[in-house]
Amino acid sequence: MIENYMGKDGFVWFMGVVEDRQDPLELGRCKVRCLGFHTDDKLFIPTEKLPWAMPVQPITSAAMNGIGQSPLGPLEGSWVVGFFRDGPNAQQPIFFGTVGGYPQEIADISKGFNDPNGKYPKEDFLAEPDTNRLARGATGTIVEDKINAAASNINIPTANGAGGVWFEPTINRDEQPGPTYPYNHVYESESGHIQEFDDTPGAERIHTFHRTGTFEEIYPDGSKVTKIMGQDYNISMGNKFVQISGNANVIVGDDSGNSNLTLYVKGNVDMQVDGNVTEVIGGNVTQTVEGGRINITTNPGADGGVGSIGIDAGGQLDISSIGPMSLHSDAEIRLRAPIINLN
Repeated sequence: MIENYMGKDGFVWFMGVVEDRQDPLELGRCKVRCLGFHTDDKLFIPTEKLPWAMPVQPITSAAMNGIGQSPLGPLEGSWVVGFFRDGPNAQQPIFFGTVGGYPQEIADISKGFNDPNGKYPKEDFLAEPDTNRLARGATGTIVEDKINAAASNINIPTANGAGGVWFEPTINRDEQPGPTYPYNHVYESESGHIQEFDDTPGAERIHTFHRTGTFEEIYPDGSKVTKIMGQDYNISMGNKFVQISGNANVIVGDDSGNSNLTLYVKGNVDMQVDGNVTEVIGGNVTQTVEGGRINITTNPGADGGVGSIGIDAGGQLDISSIGPMSLHSDAEIRLRAPIINLN
């Protein structure tokens, strides 16, 4: 009857521990053992006999047709707070929040109010707050792993072959302050995916990290580092515009020499270089023009350059033509060799 519902017959709330989240209806419901309503004796009230508790979603989630954020988050062992929609009958629980703590011992799977899987809390997280270590600026996080991984990538040669090097930048914690509580807003998933929005004064960052080590991080000065541990695919179905105001270095491959670069353009290629072009090629150069023509034109430069063409061969130079071959000069044609054979 309507008299038994909240607002008509009192408000009964609870705190409890999630013991099961495998909701057969996939609504985000959890089985919660509630303090003062359920005993910790699992022989008396086993986990499977607990009622399903419905999650309350935030107003930023429509909670309809999959629109908004999925109502998933609490794990077995999480403490939650909620109320009973049916009041003192306590058979229709609804929970709307989780409560962190300061765990002192691992789960006892023989008792209620514990993670029945014995996974949480993890042993190496005992005797510390449940607040994420990154949010607290503590050690034992991915920060150390990332710095160690970056150390193996130092001294990457620059593409110009001039002997310069570059390296994957990292934040020097001796010079740059780390995340400071309560400014770093962190989300971490079960498997170790992480997002950080760090508002620590003077150390503001945005960081997205995949458990494999792939990450994207924007540093306090606005610099961005993207590191891909696996394959990287970039697909644009429309136009793409790239402007680089500084220098650009592209290195393909490592010391094994087994990496290749393939460029396939189905239309035209227009390239403008306002300075010089220098190419150093360690192997052969092959150019094939299918049914077209090769034109090489030099014009006198504004600085007085005459626009010459020079071809120097360290060995033999062969020029052949199936059709007629013409040599034309407005000045003179010079042939110089110890022996000149004309056949």
